[in-house]
Amino acid sequence: MSHVIAGRLDDLPTSLRHRLGAFRHKIFVQRLHWEIPGVSSDATAEWDEFDGGDTIHLVALATDGAVCGCARLMPTTGPCLLRDVFPQLVYPEPVPSSPSVWEMSRFAGTGLPNQLDTHTSGMSLFPYSMALAASFGVTRLVGVLTRSVARLYRRYGLDLLDLGRGGAGNPSDIVACAIDLSPTSFSCIRCDVGTLLGAICRVGDLPTAQRFPVGHSHPADWLTNSPLTIGNAPLIRPGDAPRP
Repeated sequence: MSHVIAGRLDDLPTSLRHRLGAFRHKIFVQRLHWEIPGVSSDATAEWDEFDGGDTIHLVALATDGAVCGCARLMPTTGPCLLRDVFPQLVYPEPVPSSPSVWEMSRFAGTGLPNQLDTHTSGMSLFPYSMALAASFGVTRLVGVLTRSVARLYRRYGLDLLDLGRGGAGNPSDIVACAIDLSPTSFSCIRCDVGTLLGAICRVGDLPTAQRFPVGHSHPADWLTNSPLTIGNAPLIRPGDAPRP
């Protein structure tokens, strides 16, 4: 992974949008066999109704310019999967809807550097997604995922919180989970927020923490003054995975 680019879908270069759509189709339709309305198995790209022009995407590029990872971020105050497709997963809790709570979806990675095992190659992009969301003033990420992916996230070191009935009360293989974007969360994966943000190439006008309404907490203080070490342990380079 040599570059991480972030921007609204409409602001991404046309060629990059095409490569991102093709990568998503390869991963989610061809490899994972997701059934996405309006997207056939022989299509050239995968997009859904939540890919509006303002939807924010992270795209990881390999040294040869090929897309090797992606993630999608969108506020829960607007259309999102958890509210519009899977609200039953958070029952009996209300569906999250706050400027400081965003949904992450379409997360994937192939061939990204890691030091864990072959099942965690896509996780190297995850800290960048967390850091970028935190820079917007987001304090919590939510998402819909399978139980196997939830276990992967926890093995990676993320403190994943079940929403709704979660665990044993939900017989489905799909669950709704959340991650709090606190300094502790970044400490657990031994990543420095400032270093991660400095490695992201931003395209177009992206949100900033200052734009959120007064009264909504945001991590601005530790975003701009993040430490170079956590305790006595040196921080890893962005893109590396934490030691197990």
